Amino acid sequence: MITGRPASRPALAAAVLLAAAALAGCHPRLPALPPPADLPADPADLLAAVRAAQDAARGVEGRARVGVDAPGGGGAVDQFLAAEKPGRVRVESYDFFGNVLSVLVIDDGRLAVYDAREKVFYRGPATRENVGRLVPVALSPEELATLLCGSAPLLDGQPVSAEPGNGVMVLTLRRGDLTQVLEVGAGAAVVSSRLRRAGASGPVAVGLEADFSRHRPHAGLSLPIDLEARAPASRVSLSLHWKELAVNGPLDPALFRLDPPKGARVVDLAGDAP
Repeated sequence: MITGRPASRPALAAAVLLAAAALAGCHPRLPALPPPADLPADPADLLAAVRAAQDAARGVEGRARVGVDAPGGGGAVDQFLAAEKPGRVRVESYDFFGNVLSVLVIDDGRLAVYDAREKVFYRGPATRENVGRLVPVALSPEELATLLCGSAPLLDGQPVSAEPGNGVMVLTLRRGDLTQVLEVGAGAAVVSSRLRRAGASGPVAVGLEADFSRHRPHAGLSLPIDLEARAPASRVSLSLHWKELAVNGPLDPALFRLDPPKGARVVDLAGDAP
């Protein structure tokens, strides 16, 4: 028979607490969700489905709250946005009282921006460099229109793999030393995009990272209400939340025209502006 002093109450309480803490730290791993049943497992077929889903959203128009976080500062403004593929865009920004801060228009390879605070009108070719001078991230008109229409610009490369992920199919595209990894959800909608360049010490993030969430039905399509985008190289982050959104409706051609207001100083942008 083994005898001994019973454990004291403080010691017993400490043992109970330690056991409870250990149990609390053991979180069971939840099983991964299967990919949507409507997605093909073949990489080429999955890419074709993604492209078809993107092509179905031809244009958008509405009001959104857009935030910017950059090394030089950040903030958020209300905007009116309109986009029509392949590369027509209008962005109007407003202050707290609803006054216009700026207007950006891109159409037919030309760009125009009016800064209402400084009364300066910029115009020139709609190159990636010129867009990058006037908005936080350098994007081509086609890429900007694709983002506003609720999806990620696709790398012009070969589909090399399609693997099941957690509730998604993970599609990998490759062109030379560039690799794009897409998470594809229900209806072949892109829910995230990552672009990497092969380097001596491993893959390096390049271009724009994008996440699309809270997909809702619009005009028979599923489009995201929220967009988060990051440019790792410039440490710029963008967020967009649609307050009102119309999809594939008729867009007034006048939305994509902008003339210099009376009294504005006009600045012509070069085609190869740094």
